[in-house]
Amino acid sequence: MSGFKIEWEIIPLRLKEVFTISRSSRSQVANVFLSITKDGITGYGEAGPNTRYNETPEMVVSDFESIPSGFFNDIYSLDEVESMISNLNPEPVQSAKTAIEMAWLDWWAKSQNKPLWELLGEKNSTTPVTSFTIGIDSPEKMQAKIRDAEQCPVYKIKLGTDHDREIIEAIREVTDKPLRVDANEGWSTLEKAQEEIQFLSTQNVELIEQPMPSSEFKLMKQLKEWSPLPLAADESFIGNEDLQKIAKAFHVVNIKLMKMGSIMKARRVLNQAHEHGLRVMVGCMIESSLANAAGALVALNAEYADLDGHLLISNDIFNGLELKGSGQLKLSDLPGLGVEK
Repeated sequence: MSGFKIEWEIIPLRLKEVFTISRSSRSQVANVFLSITKDGITGYGEAGPNTRYNETPEMVVSDFESIPSGFFNDIYSLDEVESMISNLNPEPVQSAKTAIEMAWLDWWAKSQNKPLWELLGEKNSTTPVTSFTIGIDSPEKMQAKIRDAEQCPVYKIKLGTDHDREIIEAIREVTDKPLRVDANEGWSTLEKAQEEIQFLSTQNVELIEQPMPSSEFKLMKQLKEWSPLPLAADESFIGNEDLQKIAKAFHVVNIKLMKMGSIMKARRVLNQAHEHGLRVMVGCMIESSLANAAGALVALNAEYADLDGHLLISNDIFNGLELKGSGQLKLSDLPGLGVEK
């Protein structure tokens, strides 16, 4: 049996605007794109390593280099793919695992000449409304970003500064649309978090993502008991945490493929989260349409989507993930993940 040809390249994804959150700023990110080819069919995967989780592009490449010869030939079913990839490396880079699985799933569905969402039994190919992220900037520049994205029905506002109220008040001067707020662990005390959330509860805000540092779980439990707004776990939930415990401190859990290490695992964890009474947001890092199509597949069964990474970059190397006028993402009927390079 002929083997798969495996290739990869690091591609800097250039952000349309400098992207700032409470702990960092960046103008581009280096993602690693994997391709596996056999029988004239190519499957694509994308890794978006994040320094918050101690990952670098070089670490991703090292994992790709360690893929054994003939590895993909030994995967025959959906039931095998996740476990086989998990056993590739005793200390895996999660985003690398995601890319490897993504590439095989894309190839496998293309070999069946069907979209992956259909092969996985989904009846619907449209996500919930996705938010569009507005990074931290001066209030005036954040107003301009809102105006530039006036077609978007929901905005995700990055906070965690010493002038958060000024930012929200400025945004409310230019839009009355619903907001989602992401503090990225920026409110360090319970009192500060309560003060900010009390104000935001009067501003048509749908939810607050990661208000406090992930290390402050006890305080987050107190905050949830008090909070008039839903609280979403992001940095507090990587993928293997006890969901019953997470539900004591949060109302919503943010599933990101690059943290989870697997599309198949993400789909399973989503169902488990629902069993524990948690709502689910499917989010992303800065990614192309390829990884966001994979995220959209998971988000078909979620309450919230935050899959705008491909909308924030100027050099998306894939296309085919449709943003509808309603703000929902629609997966195409093309084979595989439905995007083309």
